[in-house]
Amino acid sequence: MVRGSKALGIDLYINSDGSYNISCMILSKQKNKLSIEKKITDIKQIEDLQDKSLKGLPVCLSIDGKGILFKRVEKDEKQKLINQILPNAKETDFFLQKMDSTDNSIFIAAVRKEILDSLIESFTKIDVFITNLYLGPFALKNIVEIISTDEFYTNHYKVKRVDNSIFSIDKNSESKLVSYKLGDDEIYAEDMQVYSSALGFFIDFSDENVFEKVNTSKTEFLFKQLFTIFGWFVLAFFFVLLMTNYMFFSQFNKKLNSINFSYNQNLEMIKKLDTLKNEFNLKEQYFVSSGFLDASEQSYFADRIANSLPEEIQLTSLNINPLDGKFKNDKPLNFLMGKIRISGSVTQSIILNNWVKKLKNLSWIKQVTIVDYTQESIENPAVFELEIDIE
Repeated sequence: MVRGSKALGIDLYINSDGSYNISCMILSKQKNKLSIEKKITDIKQIEDLQDKSLKGLPVCLSIDGKGILFKRVEKDEKQKLINQILPNAKETDFFLQKMDSTDNSIFIAAVRKEILDSLIESFTKIDVFITNLYLGPFALKNIVEIISTDEFYTNHYKVKRVDNSIFSIDKNSESKLVSYKLGDDEIYAEDMQVYSSALGFFIDFSDENVFEKVNTSKTEFLFKQLFTIFGWFVLAFFFVLLMTNYMFFSQFNKKLNSINFSYNQNLEMIKKLDTLKNEFNLKEQYFVSSGFLDASEQSYFADRIANSLPEEIQLTSLNINPLDGKFKNDKPLNFLMGKIRISGSVTQSIILNNWVKKLKNLSWIKQVTIVDYTQESIENPAVFELEIDIE
C-alpha cells in the first residue's frame, strides 16, 4: 500500500559513442494482477523522460552498454569480487552487483562509480526516484521463474536457464522477432529487459545490493508515499469531521428554525390576544357606560315606547344611550347617557304630534324633542327623528 501500485521500468543502453537508447514501460498491479499500462521507446535523452504520465512513479533502472562489465565466475570467498572480473582494479572505484547462477558459480557486473554518479545525477535533476538498479542483464533474474522456456532472447542477449536459475548469458548481435508469455502479457524480445526491470519493483524491492544514492532515493520515495497517504488520511479525516459538523449544524439549524417559527407564531398569538383584550375592554366599557348591562331598565324603556306606538307609525331604529358622534378606531367611545333616539316614518304629522304628547306624559320621560321631520311629497310618508331625555 505504501509503495504504490505502479512502477516505471527504464532500460538505458549506452552506445559506443556515449549516446543513449532509452525505453520505458509502466507496469500496473490491480488485485494481484500485473499488466502493461504504457510503453515508450526511442528516447535519446534522460531529460526527455519528463512526461506528465511518468512523473512521481518509482523507477526501476537497468543500465547496460558501454562501461558496464559482467562475467560468470566461480565462487571464491578468498578473492574480492572486483578482482575476479578486473584484476588489479580498485574496489572503491567501482560499483558491483552479483547474481547467483547454477552450482557454484555467480555473475558479477561492474561499473565505474563516476559513470553511475553522472547517470543518477541526471535522473535526480528531473525529480525521479530510483528504487531499483540493475547492471547489464541482471534485471532478467526477475523473470527466470515465470517464463515458460529454458532459452529466451532479449534485445541484446541470449539467456539459458537451468533449474530456475540463469546458467549462461551471451551477447546477441541480432534482434530476434520473438515473443514470450509472461502472465497475461505477450512480451517481445526487445521488451524483455525493460519489463524485467519494472517487475523488480514488485518482487525485488527489498534488495540490499544497491548503490548508496539509489538507497537514499528509495528512502525518499517511501517517505513521499507515506506523506501522501498521511495527507490523504488527514484530508479524509477533516472531510468526515466537516461533514459531521455540517450534519450537526443542519440538525441544530432545523431545530432553531422550528423554535423561531414557533416563537413567531406565539408572538403573533400574543399580539392577537392583546388586540382581543383591548377590544374586550372597549366593549366592556361600552356596555358598562351605555347601561346595556342593566337589561331590566332598558327593556322597560323599549317596552313602554313600543306599547305607546300608534299603528300609523313605523320605527326604523331605537337607540338607548346612543353613540355620541361617529365610531373611530383611534378615539374612545362616548355615549349619550340618559337619552333615547328614535327614527321612523309616519303618514301624517298630527299622528306624530299626538304620540309625542303621549310620550311626554310617561313618568320616566323628562323631555321629547323632534330633531328632524321631512316629507318630500304628500304621497310619501314623512321621515322623523326624536330624542328623548330620561329622568
